[in-house]
Amino acid sequence: MQTMTGTPVTVEQVDIGAQQLGRDNREFVLASREDVCSVAVALASQAQHSLLLVTRNLEPAIFDRQPLLDAVSGLARLYRDSHFWILLQDGRTAISNGHRLIELSRRLSTHIQIRRPAPHHRGDPRTFLLSDSTGYLNRPLADRYEGTANFNDPGKVRVLRKHFMEVWEQAVPDEEMRRLYL
Repeated sequence: MQTMTGTPVTVEQVDIGAQQLGRDNREFVLASREDVCSVAVALASQAQHSLLLVTRNLEPAIFDRQPLLDAVSGLARLYRDSHFWILLQDGRTAISNGHRLIELSRRLSTHIQIRRPAPHHRGDPRTFLLSDSTGYLNRPLADRYEGTANFNDPGKVRVLRKHFMEVWEQAVPDEEMRRLYL
């Protein structure tokens, strides 16, 4: 059964824990860091194939939290052919602050890859996370927590994924991410 509504609702109006990836088609509005964190964890926890992330700086308030790290680690360990690909515009701060997602990517390098977009693709103001081929979290302005999410919108995910893959194909592995600091 698929749930559908024409008007976006707020996260407070939806039980995020009850949303099922690939089933519940309800767009909801994100308005706070807590909203973004809870949706990111729920999307990552339910992924079975892929997570795709476009981010400026791996925002530690969202992507360096234990529940998200556990979800990403679970994806890699439970699903052999899964992957988490990250397009990261600027990783210097994340590296210098010891971001745990970077450390996890070093341990699970066959599943988690981080690339830096080509110069003509840098400056994208968005942050978005795609879960498998159906769920998304999209923030048009990375500096703000406002955005939208949906656990079952293959059409929107297809559009965002197409953009992601175009940038990914031209991106290069960020050597700073792979360097071990002893």
